[in-house]
Amino acid sequence: MTIKFLLSIFAKKFIVMSEETIWIHPDTITGPPAEDDKYFHRQYINDEFWREVNKGSHILFIAPRRVGKTSIMINIQKTSDPDWHCLYENIEGIKTQSQFFKKLFDILVDQLGTLSKSKEKFTTWLKGRGIDEISMDGKVKVSKREINFKDELLALIKELKNIDHRVVLFLDEFPEVISSIKKNEGIEEAVDTLHTIRSIRQDKNFCNCILVLAGSIGLHQIVESLDRLHLINDLYPLRVNSLNENEAILFIEQLTRGATMKIDDKTLKYLILKINHLLPYYIQLMIAGCDDILFMETRPLLQSDDVDKAFAGIIKQNEYLSDWDTRLRRYNPKNIYQYCLYVLTKCAHTNKISVQELYNSAIKFKLQDKFMSIIKMLERDGYIIEDKQNYRFLSPILQEWWKLQHPIF
Repeated sequence: MTIKFLLSIFAKKFIVMSEETIWIHPDTITGPPAEDDKYFHRQYINDEFWREVNKGSHILFIAPRRVGKTSIMINIQKTSDPDWHCLYENIEGIKTQSQFFKKLFDILVDQLGTLSKSKEKFTTWLKGRGIDEISMDGKVKVSKREINFKDELLALIKELKNIDHRVVLFLDEFPEVISSIKKNEGIEEAVDTLHTIRSIRQDKNFCNCILVLAGSIGLHQIVESLDRLHLINDLYPLRVNSLNENEAILFIEQLTRGATMKIDDKTLKYLILKINHLLPYYIQLMIAGCDDILFMETRPLLQSDDVDKAFAGIIKQNEYLSDWDTRLRRYNPKNIYQYCLYVLTKCAHTNKISVQELYNSAIKFKLQDKFMSIIKMLERDGYIIEDKQNYRFLSPILQEWWKLQHPIF
C-alpha cells in the first residue's frame, strides 16, 4: 500500500468528517430589529392596531423594554393594507423642538409631493412658502429667509386633505426626543411640543393621517415629569406583552428550525422556566448562549446543565443588559435614579420589597409624594411586578444581572 494511496484515503475520511460536523447555528438576532423570517409574528397585535387605526385612533405603544416594539412597527409597515401608506422613522437623534418640527415637516412634504391629487398646485404652494424644491430623500431646500418650521408645519397640515392615500406615520423614540428637548431647551419647549402634536392630531385636516408613537422609554414617564398627562390622553394605548408559554415554544422552534442544536421536551420546559419572563430578546440570548456551549463541545443535544451555563454566561456579559441601568440614570433626576437603584437592588438581593418599605425608603429621598408613580414607571418598563402587596423582579435574568452589578444595598 503506497503512501499516496494512504493519503487519499485519509483525505476522503477528513472530508466526510468535516461534512458530518458542519454546525448550523440557530437563526437568532439580538442587535437590530427582527424582520421577515427572523420576526415572530403575532397577528392579534396587527389586528388590534388596524382596528383602532380604521377608527381614526392615534396610537401609543405601551410595552416593557426589549419586547420588540420596533420589530412590530416595521412588520406592520411591511404588511399594511394597500389603502394605507405607512412610514417608519426613528427620530432618536433629534435634540431640539425646531429639529423635530422640521423633520415632521420634511416627512409630510414628501408625502404630499408623492401622493397629492394635484402636485402642480402643491408645488406652487410650496414656492409661495419659500420652499424651492424637494430632494430625492424628502428633504426640502428653502430660500435664504429664516423659516419657523412649527408655523410651516401647522400651515402644511391644511394641505393634507389633498393626499390620495391615508398615511400612518410611525415615530420611534418619540419619548427620547421630548426628553432631549426638555434637557436642551427647557420644560416650556417640551410642553409646547407635546401640545402642538396634540393639536395636530385633533385637527380635522389631519383626519387621513395617523400618528403612532413609541420608544424604548415610556412616554408616560416623560410626560409625568412635565405634569402634562392630559396631553397624551387621546392616544390609544396599544399594549404589547411578553410571549406566553405556547408562543415561546413556537418562537424557539422557529429559531432552531434546521439548526444542529436539538432540544427535547423536558429540556425545553426547563429552558422556558429558567427564562420565565418570555421576552423575545431574552429567549434569543439564551438560545444563542446554549448553542455556543454545544458548538464548543460538538454535541447537538441540549441538556439542563447547558441551560444553567448559558444563563450564567449571559449574566456576566454586561453589554447585553447594561442599558437597563444606564437608561434609568439618563432619563431621571438624580434622586429618582438613586431611589430606583435602592428599590431594584433591594429586590435583587431579597427577592421582594413591600409597599410599606417602598414608602419608607422614599422618605429618605424626599419622594414620598410621588413614590407610587415611580414604581408604576418601573412596572411599565418591565423591571418589576406586583405580587401579593410586594414587588419583585419580573425577569430572573435581569434580577441576577442587577445583583451582580450592585452587590451592596
